[in-house]
Amino acid sequence: MANEDQIESILESARLIVCAGPGGVGKTTTSAALGLKGALHGRKVIVLTIDPAKRLANSLGLDELTNDPQQIDLSERIPDQDTDGELWAMMLDQQQTLDDLVARYAPDSGALARSKDNNIYKLLSSTLAGMQEYMALDKLHDLYTGGYYDLVVLDTPPTKNALDFLNTPSRARQFFDDRIMKWFIPSKNQKKGLFSKVFDAGGSVVNTLLGRIFGDSFVQDLVDFFETLSFLQEALRSRGDMIDFILRDPQTHFVVITSADQRRIKEALFFHDKLGQLDQEAAAFILNRVIPGFEADDLTSFDVEDLGDLGDVDVDKFESALSEHYEHLARLAKHNKDLVEKFGKEVGPERLRAIPLFGEDVHDITQLRRLGEYLG
Repeated sequence: MANEDQIESILESARLIVCAGPGGVGKTTTSAALGLKGALHGRKVIVLTIDPAKRLANSLGLDELTNDPQQIDLSERIPDQDTDGELWAMMLDQQQTLDDLVARYAPDSGALARSKDNNIYKLLSSTLAGMQEYMALDKLHDLYTGGYYDLVVLDTPPTKNALDFLNTPSRARQFFDDRIMKWFIPSKNQKKGLFSKVFDAGGSVVNTLLGRIFGDSFVQDLVDFFETLSFLQEALRSRGDMIDFILRDPQTHFVVITSADQRRIKEALFFHDKLGQLDQEAAAFILNRVIPGFEADDLTSFDVEDLGDLGDVDVDKFESALSEHYEHLARLAKHNKDLVEKFGKEVGPERLRAIPLFGEDVHDITQLRRLGEYLG
């Protein structure tokens, strides 16, 4: 199993921990537990989730989180723990993040208003493939470079989306390739992009056809969208380069989280293989919801009379049902143990941490702290 010092070392030295893996394995809750553990080590930690569900808020015992960092009062929730650390959390709002980005780099105060009135902006800001990933990386950039937080814990989407997420910087550079953008964005010596010129040069037939298909304002909206956002081109390029650097930095650690399920373990290993494309590898693997040890022989020492008066319960049926259920748990426990051993051989037992199945959902700081104790 993973060396406790390994998890401790990551929490003490990392500037960014990227939590990745399949969906439905407790990734968000584990991210929160890592964040709390880092804060209890005295660090200023923020946990950022891209998941629009309220899992992070729920695990912290909060009603909701927003696009703005929210501090969790540890002195009130863990009064017996004296720490100088801080725990913050937030949930990405991609529309708000994009609006903030436009407002920050806009050449004039009306640029954001014009963008919001543009039908193409309204559509692409919420539905363009990869927009969530673009905005998540932009928010990560601000949190990482802002100077306040010692450690950012990033809760990524499930594996496939996480791979898209990690490839976003290169996709952004391709999107803003000059050979593509020159069709829409004017150069320093031109007032209009090539696409706009084509339609201004008497393309009335094309205008009419597109107008009938998409609406009269479609073409102009498209040109205006790219020309209005032209001021973002260089900013997004440079921020993409910075994110590329951050993801490859030695102080960035990837933690792959999965559960004791063969299909999800296979998905976690697939993600780990893909990390090589970033010149990275998983610093640790966390295997959640492992059924603890049950042995069928345990029942030999059990006496139903020790339970006292069971009233009208049929004792024979009760003992038979208990035996059957316990034997089933013993088989599951043996299966999980075999999975853990096999997984450990594939990734190295020193990098693997197995977390037992809890009897209830984690929905407050106390339970997060308990989970953190199993992490190391």
